Amino acid sequence: MEVSAQVLGEKHPATLESINNLAEILRAQGDHAGAQRLQMQVLEGSTHMLGEEHPHTLRSMNNLALTLSIQGDHAGARRLQERVLEANRRVLGEEHPQTLAAMNNLAATLKELGDQEGAGRLQERVLEVSRRVLGEEHPTTQSSMNNLAEILKAQGNHAGAQGLQERVLDVSRRVLGEEHPDTLTAMNNMAGTLRAQGDFDGARRLGERVLEVSRRVLGDEHPDTLTAMNNMAVLLFEAGDREGAIRLLRECLLGRRNVLGDTHPYTAGTAELLQRLEAQSKDSQPGG
Repeated sequence: MEVSAQVLGEKHPATLESINNLAEILRAQGDHAGAQRLQMQVLEGSTHMLGEEHPHTLRSMNNLALTLSIQGDHAGARRLQERVLEANRRVLGEEHPQTLAAMNNLAATLKELGDQEGAGRLQERVLEVSRRVLGEEHPTTQSSMNNLAEILKAQGNHAGAQGLQERVLDVSRRVLGEEHPDTLTAMNNMAGTLRAQGDFDGARRLGERVLEVSRRVLGDEHPDTLTAMNNMAVLLFEAGDREGAIRLLRECLLGRRNVLGDTHPYTAGTAELLQRLEAQSKDSQPGG
């Protein structure tokens, strides 16, 4: 990257591509703040050199939006994603794969912001077009199915969510393999739906598998591993293993503080859950 910047200049497309690649590596390693700094640099350079609606600029916006969302800045992510979707619709058309991906990303962010109705409308549109244009096993179709399942679950339609998640998990296992991150995410989502329906044994089996593979493949402090820890701790507590749940939550909280910082919503959520479980455990003890 340094050589490219010295020879070609900091805003040359080749330099910006190198910076973007480094940002993706940092994000994959969990350094979201570092990734964000680089992605903001790429977006500024792309907008200046290529224009607001160039595909590279739109990709830069999308990458930055994802990093913002991971860090809990869903409002910031939404602003960028709306610009990407508007440009894609105008330049590429409603049914272009990149437009569908932009709709998919925005729907996920709307869900995080609590707009279940708006997210559901977008997601249903994405799924309908994706199946017809791209096919059932295309990553965009799979992602939209998974996102729609999460919306259905939030609305209390657990059976509908489970039906979609079973199809996503089947395709992920067959196409990507059992230990691919997308497969682990599909298993984790399915575990949450099984838990919501009272199938704690099924949820625990999936949760244990996700956590075991995530630790081995991604590392103990990868954001996906920490999410698996948090979810598994809840399952352990509900199964009566309070000590195991609290021990796992303490590990998760330490990891989230190291990776995300004390003020991130995920860190705060884990801290609150740990405090609540510790208080319940103390109250249940003799003399507590």
